[in-house]
Amino acid sequence: MGSEPGTFKTCGECGATIYPEHLETHRADLWEGRLLCPHCLHEKKPPEPAPEPLVALADDDKPRVVGGRSSQIHGFNVGGIGAVQAAEAPFRRPLLANTHATRCRTFHCKLTDASIMHLNSQINEWVDAHDDVEIKFAVSTVGIVEGKSSDQHLIVTIFY
Repeated sequence: MGSEPGTFKTCGECGATIYPEHLETHRADLWEGRLLCPHCLHEKKPPEPAPEPLVALADDDKPRVVGGRSSQIHGFNVGGIGAVQAAEAPFRRPLLANTHATRCRTFHCKLTDASIMHLNSQINEWVDAHDDVEIKFAVSTVGIVEGKSSDQHLIVTIFY
């Protein structure tokens, strides 16, 4: 998107440049009569309401577990990224009670109904076990996790 010279505006709070695309997408907007950049507007706006909770599956839709553990759920290799998360290592920086994420946690599973339902259960149990966690947002992707097989995995990262 090209901009003509002189079409840029400045933030009424910090003086930062406000680009036309910021105005078009409402990332920059008027607040109490002053035009604010995305950063200043984010600080002024009250947090948006939390999204509606996801609908849980019925109990009889739970994955089947054989021998005490599901054969379709795999963790990261010991010593890798999962080892730190599994140990829940203490971090120096405290969790923040605002809209910014301080940490993240990644979960993954194979792309089957049973393993995705088990993944839901793992995420819910992890959140229930950590009262200090306030989920800020989550992202997901599909990819291959290196290991014994090259099956596609659903990878979910929760930022909190």
